[in-house]
Amino acid sequence: MVKKSASGILFPLFFICLGMGLAIACRPVTVDSPRLATQTAQILATPTEKLTPFLSEAPTATPSNITREARNGEDSSNNNRITLWVNETSAEHRAILAEMAADFSSQTGHQVEVVLVNSELMPDLVATAVLSNTLPDLILHQVEFSLGWAQSGILDPEATSIALAELGRETFDPALLSALAVDQDGIQVAAIPSDGWQHLIVYRSDWFEELDLDPPENYEKLQLAAEAIYDPENNITGLVVPTDAALVTTQRVFEHLALANGCQLVDGAGKITLLHPACLEALEYYRVLVNNYSPIGFQTDTSAVNAYLAGRTGMIVASPEILPILAGLDDQLKASCPQCTATDYLAKNSGIITRFDGSGEFARQANHPGLSALSITSAADSELVRDFIDYWFNDGYELWLSVNPERKVPLRLGTPGESDKFLNTWANFPLRPGGPTLAEAYDSAVAEQLVSDLTLSNRWGFPQNQGDLVSHLYEDLTLSPLLQEMLSGYFTSSQTIIEMYTGVIDLIPGYPFPIEIAPSPTPE
Repeated sequence: MVKKSASGILFPLFFICLGMGLAIACRPVTVDSPRLATQTAQILATPTEKLTPFLSEAPTATPSNITREARNGEDSSNNNRITLWVNETSAEHRAILAEMAADFSSQTGHQVEVVLVNSELMPDLVATAVLSNTLPDLILHQVEFSLGWAQSGILDPEATSIALAELGRETFDPALLSALAVDQDGIQVAAIPSDGWQHLIVYRSDWFEELDLDPPENYEKLQLAAEAIYDPENNITGLVVPTDAALVTTQRVFEHLALANGCQLVDGAGKITLLHPACLEALEYYRVLVNNYSPIGFQTDTSAVNAYLAGRTGMIVASPEILPILAGLDDQLKASCPQCTATDYLAKNSGIITRFDGSGEFARQANHPGLSALSITSAADSELVRDFIDYWFNDGYELWLSVNPERKVPLRLGTPGESDKFLNTWANFPLRPGGPTLAEAYDSAVAEQLVSDLTLSNRWGFPQNQGDLVSHLYEDLTLSPLLQEMLSGYFTSSQTIIEMYTGVIDLIPGYPFPIEIAPSPTPE
């Protein structure tokens, strides 16, 4: 395999072909890959989202002195109505949002129409709303989409930045605001950070102690533990991670592993860097780990949790939503492992890791945050919706954070007068109504882990000011099908990294750093 620079000079890609001792010949990008079948199956498996809005009712017919032009024949009597899309769908969230909407309506006289949207379907539904001219006024969404939507004109950074200034920029993490900036001065932001969580590596600490294993805090220790625990005769695997092509978490798990090994997606100039040796090392590590020590077949977040609860695996990667489950606080999901005689057995016998190291000269500690942010869309009356943003981040903020607080670390830490107000309140929320707090169910160290370094500094693209590329990467789920195909044996890791590279540059119109990849001569 050779790579040709912009000047036309050819030079070997030995780090792709022979890296990590892979005894294979490099081949060009596969034309007849199973991609079409994979993506077709993904589309067919994706449920159609049924939007179920609910409307707050103002206590009186107090007219608003703010008007906006009706869209698509909308009755002008609805001009004081705010439409909010939220990336949560549970009954608990519906109840708290109804309470917040009613409270806001009673204070202002403005109605709030809330629409609960499945997080993974949000980008498709936003794209449909753009085409049909039915964008909501506000969207609570994953930050992966913020900069791309701002660049596409879906969001209104100017109005959002005014709302941020009214709240007080100093009450938010400056590094996070910088990562969401849409201008060189860092004044205008695409979104206002609301709350977030970090990927957890959850492991059976009792098994690790019995086998004299170190916590799985880097590539070597995690692989050694997976190998030691793997016991197919007793239906026990070393680890379970989501690998299904239709899941965003499949892509996120690999991003976390790649970052830990020093593999970056892109540099500050916009050059895609997936052909770096650290990326191939991370991909081959991922392939070996999953294929050798995980269950047969594609896994999901649910199958990973179920395997851990049943005592059939030693490690999983999960969101903090698993913490109340391990503590026995979820009525639907209960531990059934042989040792789980007490409801909180797994909480007391599980270790938690958020920061993880790769191997080799480029490795570094990396975490993987998942953050939600609130944005004003280009369809909104910005003055009207700023009233609601003020409510969300003040009167309503603690109500919002109180539902599933294990995955809602506040990204507005406090107010100008009380710098840690919201963070301190969050720490005292029970994991479930009437239950223990996070520190009571586990210990203060776990709570500190969830909060520590909760910014975008360790996410692909954001430190390099390439967040719009990340938006496209996650809207299209560019890498998840490739990872699934590699695990199925369709591609080697060397072929997959090239497929990843070409898939990402296809997202960039007029990509200015093209590399022509050609096949090496086939050995005699």
